[in-house]
Amino acid sequence: MKKAILVIVLLALAVGWMALIYKLSGMNTQNSNGKSTDIIAMFIEDTLDVTNEYGITSSHPSESKLARVSKLINAPMRKVMHASVYLVLSFFIILFMNVLFNIKHYWAALIITMILCVGFAISDEYHQTFVSGRTGQPLDVCIDSAGAVVGALVYTSYYIVYKNGYRKGINEI
Repeated sequence: MKKAILVIVLLALAVGWMALIYKLSGMNTQNSNGKSTDIIAMFIEDTLDVTNEYGITSSHPSESKLARVSKLINAPMRKVMHASVYLVLSFFIILFMNVLFNIKHYWAALIITMILCVGFAISDEYHQTFVSGRTGQPLDVCIDSAGAVVGALVYTSYYIVYKNGYRKGINEI
């Protein structure tokens, strides 16, 4: 019974995360760029407020300078976010697969996870071709896939070191 609930929860997390990605990629260019630029500007302002408060900096840039910096940082940060959301997606999917398979077929779970993440990245970029002002970019598929690979590698490292190595070491003592 516990396994069934865990499988359902992990599946819901993965599907929910996919729905969030799909919704975010359905935003038109102006909304998407505007929101990310605004978030970056707020982060810079908050960071400056904190560093000024503790005497680390004494900077108070003008609104125009802050807007310029936010626009400059926007494009690379959007690519980092592309990779990050797929890193999380790969975590959710591989956890779901491992619970479903009782971790008996780890490599199959890893391969299925990568196929699902790359397939979803391709379908998401295709979806963006139907959104006003957006285009599907092969580079974004590569960035999304790279994020998924990093997520899978981090989980694989945990799996190999903790699940296999660490527990085997304890049993030998």
